[in-house]
Amino acid sequence: MIPPRIVVVDDDDAVRSIVMAVARETLPLASLAEHHSSLHALQEIHNGSADLLITNCHMPDMDGPTLVKTIRQENNSIPIIMVSGSDDARELGEEAGIDRFVPKHTIIPELSAAIHSLMDAA
Repeated sequence: MIPPRIVVVDDDDAVRSIVMAVARETLPLASLAEHHSSLHALQEIHNGSADLLITNCHMPDMDGPTLVKTIRQENNSIPIIMVSGSDDARELGEEAGIDRFVPKHTIIPELSAAIHSLMDAA
């Protein structure tokens, strides 16, 4: 079995490193790629080398909902988790087409379960 490839995008270095650590602990064999830019993450997804995307909501170059809408408009069904501390992020993410939302303050207990639920279903 080929290990899954997880792409993480967040412009906040501290949050991105926490998300990466949780993903690494959750799926130790997974290949992880981290980006501070949605545009770089989108390029990697276009290359077809991603099995899961974990994105933030509010970012400077392209926000999470725009990233998700772009991916979904291309009929790409990659599982997407949005992690954010913003009050409006869940609604924006769900409207855009995310599969799961994890509030930033509950990354530690909830992100691992979200990763498992989406990757086990794949």
